[in-house]
This record gives sequence, C-alpha cells and structure tokens, in this order.
Amino acid sequence: MKGYLIELLDYELWANRGLIDTIETISNPPARALAVMGHILSAQHVWFGRVTRASTFVTIWEDIPVSWMGETAERQHRQIVSHLSGLTESKLLQLVNYVNSKGISYQSQVVDILTHLSHHAAYHRGQVVQLIRPMLQEAPITDFIVWKRES
Repeated sequence: MKGYLIELLDYELWANRGLIDTIETISNPPARALAVMGHILSAQHVWFGRVTRASTFVTIWEDIPVSWMGETAERQHRQIVSHLSGLTESKLLQLVNYVNSKGISYQSQVVDILTHLSHHAAYHRGQVVQLIRPMLQEAPITDFIVWKRES
C-alpha cells in the first residue's frame, strides 16, 4: 500500500509540474487559474500538516506566486514522500484527528488523507486546464494513465 501511495504522489508531482510549467508560458494567466493552482499546493501543505500534527501557517486558499509554484510542489513532494517512507503499513491505517477549514473536528486514516490529496488535486487541475485552454494551442495532459505509460 505504501508503494502505491508513493506512486500516486509521484504522479501528482508530474501532473502539477506539467501544469505549472504550462502556466509559466502564458503571459497573463487568468487570476482564477492561479488561485486554483495555489489552492492545490496550499491544501496539500495543510493536509500534510494534519498528518504530521505540525502547525501550518498557510490557508487552503493561499496566494502563491507562479515563480514559487514549481519549487513549492517539489519541496512538498519530497517532504511527504520522506515522511511516508518512514511509516509502517500499520501507521497508514492510523487515525488522524484534525479540524477542517470550517472549524469542524474529524478523524481520518492516513491512507485516506493521502488518497484524498491525489483526487483533490486531479479535480482542481481539471479546472485549471479548462481556464487556460483558450490561451493554448494544446492543453497539458495530466492523466494518470499517460504518466504510467511514460514512466
């Protein structure tokens, strides 16, 4: 299970980098596209803080400059994979207590949180692609199956 989760995280980095690299080629990307891409990255940071029980100083809708997005995605990937690599399989089933952005308390298993990260990012990457597509000759491909074929 841990190997598969790391694979999902590797895919997520590939997809995020592809989208960020494309955004960087657009002279004036839509503000909403930047906000949603920033949300993908900041939400990942917040969720990782919940898993590690670390304080985070960002909101789930943090403004992240385009020039920082690639490095942010790569840094967070390294941190999450490093943390995950040190967990036993049983720790992946451990419950994490957290409070969501609306102040509501929940408990979720680590494996479910990490799965959520992948699905959440994929959903929002689709929104970003839709927002930037009119400015491109060809939209970036961020599909998991394409990543699998290429890797």
